[in-house]
Amino acid sequence: MTDGINPLGELSPQRFLADYWQQQPLVVRQAFPAFRTPISAEELAGLSCEDDVNSRIVIEKGGEHPWQTFYGPMDEAVFRKLPDTHWSLLVNDVEKHLPELAWVLDCFRFIPEWCVDDLMISYAPEGGSVGPHLDRYDVFILQAQGHRHWQIDTREVAAENRVPNTDMDILKDFESEQDWLLAPGDLIYIPPGVSHYGVATDDCMSFSIGFRAPSHADMLQDFAGFISQGRPAEVNFSDRQLTVQPHANEITAVTLDAVRDILGKYLQADNDALSRWFGRFISDVKTDAIPEVGQPAADFAAITNRCKQLFRHPASHFAFCRQGHGAVLFVDGEDYDVSIGFAEQLCVARQVDVEALTACITAAEQQLLLHWFNSGKFWCRG
Repeated sequence: MTDGINPLGELSPQRFLADYWQQQPLVVRQAFPAFRTPISAEELAGLSCEDDVNSRIVIEKGGEHPWQTFYGPMDEAVFRKLPDTHWSLLVNDVEKHLPELAWVLDCFRFIPEWCVDDLMISYAPEGGSVGPHLDRYDVFILQAQGHRHWQIDTREVAAENRVPNTDMDILKDFESEQDWLLAPGDLIYIPPGVSHYGVATDDCMSFSIGFRAPSHADMLQDFAGFISQGRPAEVNFSDRQLTVQPHANEITAVTLDAVRDILGKYLQADNDALSRWFGRFISDVKTDAIPEVGQPAADFAAITNRCKQLFRHPASHFAFCRQGHGAVLFVDGEDYDVSIGFAEQLCVARQVDVEALTACITAAEQQLLLHWFNSGKFWCRG
């Protein structure tokens, strides 16, 4: 499906990363030529009614109050009560529930796959929007059906410029610097922190490819938990430089130096510890989507006899780091010491060639793959 599609148009990935990524917006006309949405508005609405699907409806006008928000799972009765215009349905993690749409994400592999968060699909009738707002992550938005008018403002937003008493971070005052009308197949890239406002001009569907941007606070908290695991409880704080001091309640500079030395010892992680933590952290699955398990295989030979290709399920996240002559493979927040050939074959693309994989796999790696296959992280193709 990705053959022949360059979502950047005539722009090279190298130039995009150098000149646009996390710097300035970009519009690419017919990035997906003659694109037709593979999912209808009715199918999207049906998906939003399922228990394990993250969805919401935002009503700007015609609800109980401006920007009224309903969170899924939706009920069919909610759709019957919606106004004719000025509302939006948004469904997150669509590729995890409909793996056949993962090819859209794969068109953006010039950015590391472990950066990808999800494919969000939205539907809106005329006037539908979630208001002017800004996000703290990168996003590509593909126009899939109908038309949407986009306005962009790259200027800094004041902290008080927020609409009060809403569930969303909507800007109270918004003034456009640039604007575009996007048609099916057109693409817009919006960097983090850039205010944007998209309004449907007719029945409209948009595909949003969002990227992970964990906060420094979340990273520090998770890293602290990682490096504290397995530390012996009998290793306690001590201050051998302690002397009699004029004030018994004073925390002196000498004591703070001792604390700084302790923390510095752990926070200055070597590359192996740092890569192992980050791989676990960034590959951890943040959704409740559970891969559907197909017909189990009794052993690795059963997989090779049945499958020419394996398809990595989009609900699972894979990444790897090189380590010495091998690699650490990360799968959904867990780490495995494997050969570099095995890691590369599993991660080179979502579809894995079984013959090429067989040429570099060890007996232990066969058991790992068998376990992942039987738990739904891989599907058989052909």
